[in-house]
Amino acid sequence: MIYKKQNLRKTGIVLMLIILLTIPTASAGWSSIAVIPSITGKVVLPGDTVEFPITIEKGYNNSDKAWCSLSIKGKNDGWSTGFYNDGDQITCLTFPKNKDSPEEVILRIKPPIDTPNGAYTIWTDFKPDDGNTISQEFVVNVDSEAVLDLDIYSNVPGLETRPNDPVEFYVTLENNYDHRVAANINIVEKPDDWDVEFLEEDNGKYRITKTSIAANEVQNFIVKVRPPLNATDGTYPIVLNADLENSRLGVSQQLDLTINRGIEEDKMLSIFPGTKSIGLNPGSSEEIVVNLRNMGDWTLNNIDLKVQDVTGLTTEVRSFGTVDELEPGESWDTSIEITARADATSGSKEVLMRAVSDEAQSIDGIVEVTVEKSSSSGFLGIVMVIVSIVILLIVVSKFGRR
Repeated sequence: MIYKKQNLRKTGIVLMLIILLTIPTASAGWSSIAVIPSITGKVVLPGDTVEFPITIEKGYNNSDKAWCSLSIKGKNDGWSTGFYNDGDQITCLTFPKNKDSPEEVILRIKPPIDTPNGAYTIWTDFKPDDGNTISQEFVVNVDSEAVLDLDIYSNVPGLETRPNDPVEFYVTLENNYDHRVAANINIVEKPDDWDVEFLEEDNGKYRITKTSIAANEVQNFIVKVRPPLNATDGTYPIVLNADLENSRLGVSQQLDLTINRGIEEDKMLSIFPGTKSIGLNPGSSEEIVVNLRNMGDWTLNNIDLKVQDVTGLTTEVRSFGTVDELEPGESWDTSIEITARADATSGSKEVLMRAVSDEAQSIDGIVEVTVEKSSSSGFLGIVMVIVSIVILLIVVSKFGRR
């Protein structure tokens, strides 16, 4: 029993030593402030930036005004370091009297692009107005094999078009850092005389050259490419870079545009009548829905629906006019009223319709109209003929002898 108690006592001493050794240096001693780092070690590429979030607050049971200065010691030559609060670089923090809310501070560190691989220590001092200076160690592990926390991609990196017809690639820039980054966007490769521009996704009008992305967020933008009229058939690469601000590090994405002068225009603008056939009696009418759709990769402008005249029928496009533009993948519904005139002959007739834009026109949509004279109308006609003959006989018998 005594042996067990001695073992337990020794075990307790060892545990106490382990706990004491694992207490961060920032918590040692009394101070009017407390420094609480959430992370003290990170891996970074040479030339990239890492950020360490730090919470600074008043010490326990301290309601008086407090302040502390922030400094960095033991910094390696050529390294960029600094403390930031709300985006501004700082060297001192002040806590007003009776204010207990903490302040969030960022320690930002950037090693030079030629830094050899290895672990580097950065020591920081937090000197309060009262109490002991708090020193905190941060370790930066420089690794040239580390992955850049920035990604760029396009879900559709290849498109086909005709010369002088613009296309739009949708590109995503993804920030996997735990802090906001800014990146400059530029073209590093394209064919001569080709027009390439970066546009905001929301409106597709404003050009962009630089973007800022919050931590773990994405930014979508449009790469609009217009090949010249004399572009020859073939596939052409367009390579864009997104470079981190104040850095030579970045990511690139290749987009491939195929020029094909043989693309059929009628595949770009399509027409879909709601029905393929209808039946009408002379004097009756029916309204059908017609869907126009942009099946191409660029915007179509000034779209109009034209309907061919057919003997014995009248057609009217209702509530339509001209559509100013139709974006890729968008569609528009309209309706056509088809009427069989009273003198229409029986039989089948084809109503042809075509969608036309400034850039393309569709193949003809066809609706077959069958005109049928009803049996009731034929019987009524016979009755009217008989009545006419009877009236004629009465008139002749009454007045014909005079």
